[in-house]
Amino acid sequence: MNTYSRVLESILIPGYYGLRSRSYPAYRKFLEQSQWWTAEQIEDFQWRELRRLLEHAFRTVPYYRKKYSGINCEDIQTRKDFAKLPPLTRAELNEHRAELCSTQPGERLISHATGGSSGVPARFFITRDSFDWRCAATARAYSWSGCVIGERTLYLWGAPVGELPFLKRAKLNAYRFLRREMVVPTFSQTVEMWRDTASKALRFKPAFMVGYVSSLDECAKYLLASKTSISSVRAVLAAAEPLPDETRQLVQKVFGAPVFDTYGSREFMSIAAECDQHEGMHLNAENVFVETEQPATIGPSELLITDLHNYGMPFIRYRIGDVGSLNTSACSCGRGLPKIQVEGRARDVLRTRDGRVVSGIFFPHTLKDIPEVREFQAQQVSLDEITLSVVLNSPLSDGSRVLLRQEIGKVFGSDTQVKIESVDKIPRLLSGKRQATVGCNAQQTIR
Repeated sequence: MNTYSRVLESILIPGYYGLRSRSYPAYRKFLEQSQWWTAEQIEDFQWRELRRLLEHAFRTVPYYRKKYSGINCEDIQTRKDFAKLPPLTRAELNEHRAELCSTQPGERLISHATGGSSGVPARFFITRDSFDWRCAATARAYSWSGCVIGERTLYLWGAPVGELPFLKRAKLNAYRFLRREMVVPTFSQTVEMWRDTASKALRFKPAFMVGYVSSLDECAKYLLASKTSISSVRAVLAAAEPLPDETRQLVQKVFGAPVFDTYGSREFMSIAAECDQHEGMHLNAENVFVETEQPATIGPSELLITDLHNYGMPFIRYRIGDVGSLNTSACSCGRGLPKIQVEGRARDVLRTRDGRVVSGIFFPHTLKDIPEVREFQAQQVSLDEITLSVVLNSPLSDGSRVLLRQEIGKVFGSDTQVKIESVDKIPRLLSGKRQATVGCNAQQTIR
């Protein structure tokens, strides 16, 4: 850790949060200690936090009282009892948003949204305390790679939808400046964009890189082809998509640095990440409780996640739409945190007429900010045409139509025809999952 990071972590950040009566520094310190607990100690802590959350939900959340009708909180004495509670779906989250909020006074709610890998946007609320927990968990997960606040970090990331107000944009820029972060939007990828990114990175000298898996893959391919080396990078953190072995090997070869896989979502932020032993992703078990819907003997199955600290809008056994398996084997790092293997969050890669690569994450990212859209599927009919099928809560406003076409035009070009179709339902794959984006991959050419 450099001197600047030490000053941030030990003085500036605690002082800032202390003035605002926030708990991030305390949670960050706690998580540094608790990761070295035994597996049994972590399980005991999880269960105590889970019991507190359930008592709160049964007492103050109208929808859970209705959903769990006939079940008393006192009936849930073991994890096996807990597993009998019916899961919460994204459809329920959208349909019963108000009823899922706690009626306990004094909880200030922060609005959030997610596009999701399944093509069903979700809009939800968290509390400030929950936000502090998840920020502390994210900071710890990143620190396993050596990436801490204040280290120069380059993000190959998404861009805000629409134009941010001046004050909000200024605040965001100041936040990134103080943390020494440089963010490059990578939804639309061209040779020129990667050339410009490489030029900026060589001047910025990032110690760490964080990015969508598909963006890291394309960046590595560009650097390899152009014989460009960003030698300052000490570690790369991969996010948002499954990390194939070939991509890990390519990125490690190009940057000469280890790759750390991570797993998270907008609903929970960081859920799991690799440590430096690379024996699987450790769950942030003090903040989230993760189950598989089917027994481990059956193999990977749908994940159910409970946020242990979002008391404003509790997520209890939330069916996130991802598939994975849990691993309770000990890691040689010595941490007692359980591990997880995530199987599916893949999105198709899209391409434009002029040869640009567009991450499939673009559509979930953009559609989450269109409130009329309940479900969607974006299909690349040809290199010049995109069909956007939408299931609507209400008719699209003129403003939403303009914003959609504007954001799609920014990435795919103004000549791309965008056909917006209102449909009754989105077809599912044989597996039962929705496919949010249907496009071409690197081996296909659309004719």
